[in-house]
Amino acid sequence: MLCELLRLSSKLFCLCKRKAQLHKYKGALPYELVEKILVDAWCSIGDSSTRWHFFGVVSILSKVWRDVLYDVVLRYAFVESKPDFVMYEKLLSRHDPRARYISIVLDAVDKQFRIDEIAKHVPEARFMCLAIITDRRDYFGTILQSLLAKTESLTHLRICWPPLHNSFACPFSGVLVWSVTHLHIARHPSASLGSILASFPNVTHLRLGTPCFLKNLVPYMSTVRVLILDAPPRYSVYTALPTLIFPSSVPLWNILDALEHGLLKSTDSNPRQIIMNAGRSDTDKLAISDISLSCQNHGVAFECRRIHPSCWHPSHLESGRWDHDAWS
Repeated sequence: MLCELLRLSSKLFCLCKRKAQLHKYKGALPYELVEKILVDAWCSIGDSSTRWHFFGVVSILSKVWRDVLYDVVLRYAFVESKPDFVMYEKLLSRHDPRARYISIVLDAVDKQFRIDEIAKHVPEARFMCLAIITDRRDYFGTILQSLLAKTESLTHLRICWPPLHNSFACPFSGVLVWSVTHLHIARHPSASLGSILASFPNVTHLRLGTPCFLKNLVPYMSTVRVLILDAPPRYSVYTALPTLIFPSSVPLWNILDALEHGLLKSTDSNPRQIIMNAGRSDTDKLAISDISLSCQNHGVAFECRRIHPSCWHPSHLESGRWDHDAWS
């Protein structure tokens, strides 16, 4: 009964707050439209100085827009540079933390702020985009312990490491992040994907951006129901010799072999699914057909989406931006 009363009180409070907002913005643009304009603008600005200049200009535009802007800035947090961190420190000295979406850029060498300082400012974050632009040995273990494990509300996480030749291996640290159910690893250090996945035991939706031997990951994917694989054309692999370029990265995933080793083997009546984001050209049509047939034989649903342009290059991978379509 007490829980029900608290729930009803909370609902009543939200309705009263919403009614007050609508009355406050009567005669101006609809609140929803102002909010959408500001969210789109705020989240599309990549440079921190430009972003905070925009914040300053809108803040003096009108009280109506300023109030909406503050709510947007506190919900969609960007901590990608020292100016970002300083500005959020100032905002949170006057407002309670309420970030739901946060984009963080970390540098293991040029440390402009401490990882644990971010954690205390985003206790309610659900969506996190984490870009590591300079890596160091054991750096991911620090991120796990000082940030991810402390953000218990976090359900959706996207991580991108530097290019493979600038990344360090990530041995299993023993830290488990139970809250994350949707994980997107855009790029990972070589031979470390298994130990990375071991830190997220409850993932149901997994998206991978770097081809690997999927059969080696089967022990870490028992809870995964939807697997999304990026397979762009003209995929390049860094080696000590001249860079290897593959006309298609579809075969590099070795899906047929992984299915034979139990990839996405279901123990119930609900089939699991593989979604492959391939190139727009159908030059890999035969390989896709083989994968589709093998998935059918193993009781796994398969879908191929032709989304990558033929001129795709690894540099097109944007490491520091949230991908809202990662699990759609």
